[in-house]
Amino acid sequence: MKKHIFNDYVKEVCKYYDLEEDLLFSKDKKPTIADARHLLFYLCKERPIKITYIQKYMKEKGYRTPHSTIIYGHRKIAIEMQKDKDTRQIVNEIKKCTN
Repeated sequence: MKKHIFNDYVKEVCKYYDLEEDLLFSKDKKPTIADARHLLFYLCKERPIKITYIQKYMKEKGYRTPHSTIIYGHRKIAIEMQKDKDTRQIVNEIKKCTN
C-alpha cells in the first residue's frame, strides 16, 4: 500500500547515515545503525504507515522487528526532535525528498 514511501525513506535514511541498505536491515546494533532504524520508524509512523505494515516491509527486507521496537524508535526520535534542532532539520529534509 505505502511500500514505495517506505522504500523512499529507506534510501534517504541510508544516504544520510552513509549506510548500505543491507546494514540497515542487519541485526547489527551499533548506535549509528540503530539510530538509522529509529529514524526510519519515526518517518514511517508519522506518514502515517501502520505499524503492522512497517513490520511487514522490514520483514520483506530480512529484518524482523517487534511492535514495541517500532514504538520505542519513534518515541526516541520524537524526544530528540524536541531537544535538537539538527534532528528536526534532518527529518524535514528527508520528508521533502520523499514527497
